[in-house]
Amino acid sequence: LRLNQGGVMPIIFASAVLVLPEALAGFARSETLLRVVQYLRPTGPTPWLYVLIYLTLILFFSYFYATLILNPIDLAQNLKKMGSSIPGIRPGRATSEYIERVLNRLTFLGAIFLGLVAIVPTAVESATQVRTFQGLGATSLLILVGVAIDTAKQIQTYVISQRYEGMVKQ
Repeated sequence: LRLNQGGVMPIIFASAVLVLPEALAGFARSETLLRVVQYLRPTGPTPWLYVLIYLTLILFFSYFYATLILNPIDLAQNLKKMGSSIPGIRPGRATSEYIERVLNRLTFLGAIFLGLVAIVPTAVESATQVRTFQGLGATSLLILVGVAIDTAKQIQTYVISQRYEGMVKQ
Protein backbone atom coordinates (compact mmCIF):
# COMPACT_ATOMS: atom_id res chain seq x y z
CA LEU A 1 0.00 0.00 0.00
CA ARG A 2 1.26 3.43 -0.92
CA LEU A 3 0.72 6.69 0.91
CA ASN A 4 -0.58 8.38 -2.24
CA GLN A 5 -2.61 5.81 -4.18
CA GLY A 6 -4.02 8.28 -6.70
CA GLY A 7 -0.80 10.04 -7.67
CA VAL A 8 -1.55 13.37 -9.33
CA MET A 9 -5.08 12.41 -10.41
CA PRO A 10 -6.90 13.96 -7.40
CA ILE A 11 -5.19 17.30 -8.09
CA ILE A 12 -6.08 17.10 -11.78
CA PHE A 13 -9.73 16.28 -11.02
CA ALA A 14 -9.99 19.01 -8.35
CA SER A 15 -8.49 21.58 -10.73
CA ALA A 16 -10.90 20.53 -13.47
CA VAL A 17 -13.89 20.91 -11.15
CA LEU A 18 -12.72 24.39 -10.13
CA VAL A 19 -12.23 25.47 -13.76
CA LEU A 20 -15.60 24.12 -14.92
CA PRO A 21 -17.76 26.99 -13.53
CA GLU A 22 -15.49 29.55 -15.20
CA ALA A 23 -15.76 27.73 -18.53
CA LEU A 24 -19.54 27.56 -18.21
CA ALA A 25 -19.69 31.26 -17.33
CA GLY A 26 -17.65 32.04 -20.44
CA PHE A 27 -19.95 30.02 -22.67
CA ALA A 28 -23.12 31.41 -21.08
CA ARG A 29 -21.74 34.98 -21.01
CA SER A 30 -23.48 35.52 -17.71
CA GLU A 31 -22.26 38.48 -15.64
CA THR A 32 -23.75 37.02 -12.46
CA LEU A 33 -21.97 33.71 -12.97
CA LEU A 34 -18.71 35.51 -13.77
CA ARG A 35 -18.96 37.44 -10.47
CA VAL A 36 -19.54 34.18 -8.58
CA VAL A 37 -16.59 32.56 -10.36
CA GLN A 38 -14.27 35.30 -9.08
CA TYR A 39 -14.63 33.77 -5.62
CA LEU A 40 -13.32 30.44 -6.95
CA ARG A 41 -9.97 31.89 -8.00
CA PRO A 42 -6.83 31.91 -5.87
CA THR A 43 -6.38 35.60 -6.73
CA GLY A 44 -10.03 36.46 -6.03
CA PRO A 45 -11.45 38.43 -3.11
CA THR A 46 -11.58 35.33 -0.87
CA PRO A 47 -8.50 33.17 -1.50
CA TRP A 48 -9.24 31.16 1.67
CA LEU A 49 -12.50 29.96 0.07
CA TYR A 50 -10.57 28.75 -2.98
CA VAL A 51 -8.08 26.93 -0.73
CA LEU A 52 -10.85 25.34 1.34
CA ILE A 53 -12.77 24.12 -1.72
CA TYR A 54 -9.57 22.93 -3.44
CA LEU A 55 -8.42 20.96 -0.38
CA THR A 56 -11.89 19.45 0.07
CA LEU A 57 -11.98 18.35 -3.57
CA ILE A 58 -8.48 16.87 -3.32
CA LEU A 59 -9.52 14.93 -0.20
CA PHE A 60 -12.69 13.67 -1.92
CA PHE A 61 -10.94 12.63 -5.13
CA SER A 62 -8.11 10.98 -3.18
CA TYR A 63 -10.59 8.67 -1.45
CA PHE A 64 -12.58 8.19 -4.65
CA TYR A 65 -9.51 7.26 -6.69
CA ALA A 66 -8.08 5.03 -3.95
CA THR A 67 -11.29 2.98 -3.93
CA LEU A 68 -11.11 2.63 -7.72
CA ILE A 69 -7.49 1.49 -7.72
CA LEU A 70 -7.39 -0.81 -4.71
CA ASN A 71 -10.17 -3.11 -3.53
CA PRO A 72 -9.44 -4.44 0.01
CA ILE A 73 -11.65 -7.51 -0.54
CA ASP A 74 -9.76 -8.51 -3.70
CA LEU A 75 -6.42 -7.86 -2.00
CA ALA A 76 -7.42 -10.05 0.98
CA GLN A 77 -8.54 -12.83 -1.38
CA ASN A 78 -5.28 -12.63 -3.34
CA LEU A 79 -3.27 -12.86 -0.12
CA LYS A 80 -5.32 -15.90 0.91
CA LYS A 81 -4.82 -17.59 -2.50
CA MET A 82 -1.06 -17.06 -2.26
CA GLY A 83 -1.03 -18.56 1.21
CA SER A 84 0.09 -15.28 2.74
CA SER A 85 -1.37 -13.43 5.66
CA ILE A 86 -0.86 -10.34 7.77
CA PRO A 87 0.66 -11.31 11.13
CA GLY A 88 -1.96 -11.18 13.88
CA ILE A 89 -4.87 -10.85 11.42
CA ARG A 90 -7.03 -13.81 10.37
CA PRO A 91 -7.29 -14.47 6.62
CA GLY A 92 -10.50 -13.48 4.85
CA ARG A 93 -12.91 -10.84 6.11
CA ALA A 94 -10.71 -9.73 9.04
CA THR A 95 -7.84 -9.12 6.61
CA SER A 96 -10.11 -7.17 4.29
CA GLU A 97 -11.36 -4.97 7.14
CA TYR A 98 -7.80 -4.41 8.37
CA ILE A 99 -6.61 -3.44 4.88
CA GLU A 100 -9.56 -1.06 4.53
CA ARG A 101 -8.74 0.64 7.86
CA VAL A 102 -5.08 1.01 6.92
CA LEU A 103 -5.99 2.22 3.43
CA ASN A 104 -8.36 4.86 4.84
CA ARG A 105 -5.65 6.17 7.17
CA LEU A 106 -3.00 6.18 4.45
CA THR A 107 -5.36 7.87 2.00
CA PHE A 108 -6.15 10.61 4.53
CA LEU A 109 -2.44 11.27 5.17
CA GLY A 110 -1.72 11.14 1.43
CA ALA A 111 -4.58 13.55 0.68
CA ILE A 112 -3.30 16.02 3.29
CA PHE A 113 0.19 15.78 1.75
CA LEU A 114 -1.24 16.24 -1.75
CA GLY A 115 -3.29 19.21 -0.62
CA LEU A 116 -0.24 20.88 0.90
CA VAL A 117 1.81 20.26 -2.23
CA ALA A 118 -1.02 21.65 -4.36
CA ILE A 119 -1.45 24.78 -2.24
CA VAL A 120 2.24 25.70 -1.74
CA PRO A 121 2.80 27.23 -5.22
CA THR A 122 -0.43 29.21 -4.92
CA ALA A 123 0.46 30.36 -1.40
CA VAL A 124 3.95 31.45 -2.46
CA GLU A 125 2.54 33.40 -5.42
CA SER A 126 -0.10 35.00 -3.22
CA ALA A 127 2.36 35.94 -0.46
CA THR A 128 5.08 37.31 -2.74
CA GLN A 129 2.85 38.69 -5.52
CA VAL A 130 5.37 37.14 -7.94
CA ARG A 131 4.00 34.85 -10.64
CA THR A 132 7.17 32.81 -11.14
CA PHE A 133 5.43 29.51 -10.39
CA GLN A 134 2.92 29.96 -13.22
CA GLY A 135 4.21 27.01 -15.24
CA LEU A 136 5.36 24.91 -12.29
CA GLY A 137 2.21 23.85 -10.49
CA ALA A 138 1.67 21.09 -7.98
CA THR A 139 0.96 18.53 -10.68
CA SER A 140 4.25 19.32 -12.42
CA LEU A 141 6.15 19.01 -9.14
CA LEU A 142 4.61 15.62 -8.39
CA ILE A 143 5.29 14.35 -11.90
CA LEU A 144 8.92 15.52 -11.73
CA VAL A 145 9.44 13.83 -8.36
CA GLY A 146 7.72 10.66 -9.57
CA VAL A 147 9.90 10.47 -12.68
CA ALA A 148 13.04 11.07 -10.59
CA ILE A 149 12.08 8.30 -8.15
CA ASP A 150 11.26 5.86 -10.98
CA THR A 151 14.56 6.65 -12.70
CA ALA A 152 16.47 6.07 -9.45
CA LYS A 153 14.68 2.71 -8.97
CA GLN A 154 15.51 1.63 -12.53
CA ILE A 155 19.17 2.53 -12.05
CA GLN A 156 19.22 0.65 -8.75
CA THR A 157 17.64 -2.42 -10.38
CA TYR A 158 20.17 -2.29 -13.21
CA VAL A 159 23.12 -2.07 -10.79
CA ILE A 160 21.80 -5.00 -8.74
CA SER A 161 21.25 -7.11 -11.87
CA GLN A 162 24.83 -6.40 -12.99
CA ARG A 163 26.14 -7.57 -9.61
CA TYR A 164 24.16 -10.82 -9.86
CA GLU A 165 25.40 -11.41 -13.41
CA GLY A 166 28.96 -10.93 -12.15
CA MET A 167 28.41 -13.48 -9.37
CA VAL A 168 26.84 -16.04 -11.71
CA LYS A 169 29.73 -15.82 -14.21
CA GLN A 170 32.31 -16.56 -11.51
